[in-house]
Amino acid sequence: MPKFETERLICAPLSLLDYASFEAGEEPAWDGFTNSYKHLVEVPGPLVHRIPRVKTDPSFAEIGLILAVEKSGKVIIGSAGFHDQPDENGMIEIGFGIVPEFQNRGFGKELLHGMWQMILQYPNVKTLRYTVSPENLPSMHIIKKLNFDLVGEQIDEEDGLELIYELSCEEYKKRFS
Repeated sequence: MPKFETERLICAPLSLLDYASFEAGEEPAWDGFTNSYKHLVEVPGPLVHRIPRVKTDPSFAEIGLILAVEKSGKVIIGSAGFHDQPDENGMIEIGFGIVPEFQNRGFGKELLHGMWQMILQYPNVKTLRYTVSPENLPSMHIIKKLNFDLVGEQIDEEDGLELIYELSCEEYKKRFS
């Protein structure tokens, strides 16, 4: 999937070369923007999960991790990505993070909408999933504003209790397109 844009963000997937750099413990050479907040460098976050998936399925790099680059400053302010390819029922789960300096300014919600608009182009995607710890108040605030359906809960090995929110792609299109 090529780069896409939202109102304030340029969204660019990590390339296979970027993944290889991170795997080697090096920060990639960014083309046209900077990473002054050291996103994914000081705290690698989802890279530990995404690198193995990209190695076994290079096409996963298209959706595995997308950088959020703030347009006016050309600086990486976060990223979002899907945990895996859509499952057999067409469900796809998203994760995201915004650097603290840019939180509470609407970038998280903007990035989520950009990612969901992008993934709606894949015909095998039927359901959007968002899982979140009830302790993560900023993310809880976002998902409640989006009015996704609470469909259950799960225990994540790293994060503990997570609430599971979903919305069908058709319902998402009705509400937000």
